[in-house]
Amino acid sequence: MKKQLELKKENWQLLPYIYFISLVAFWFLGDLFMIQNFSFIALVLLVGLIIQAKIQHKVIGTGIGIIAATGSLYGFLAVVSEFKDFETINNSALAMISVGSALTLSGLAMGVMLALANLKKLAV
Repeated sequence: MKKQLELKKENWQLLPYIYFISLVAFWFLGDLFMIQNFSFIALVLLVGLIIQAKIQHKVIGTGIGIIAATGSLYGFLAVVSEFKDFETINNSALAMISVGSALTLSGLAMGVMLALANLKKLAV
């Protein structure tokens, strides 16, 4: 029973990495197939995140979490700012605020989760 709980805890710690790897993979594949552009930055980020998810370096994981959380918070504020620029609230404004908020707030949650998990490892 204890082994199953440890396995579940380990899976929860991988959730932020899975989220960020899927976002970067979407960016890389979208550039590659939609606009026929090979994005080296997306490829480097994708490989780096996969390596980090495998080795679980504490300091790098904390840094990634803090950068992701602050970037997501900035993105959420940008979404709210863009929403205020709409003169009338129509379907495109509601779609923009709902999708933008969902992506940025989930990124914020994953970044905080990643940073806190790695900070706990550093403190021990």
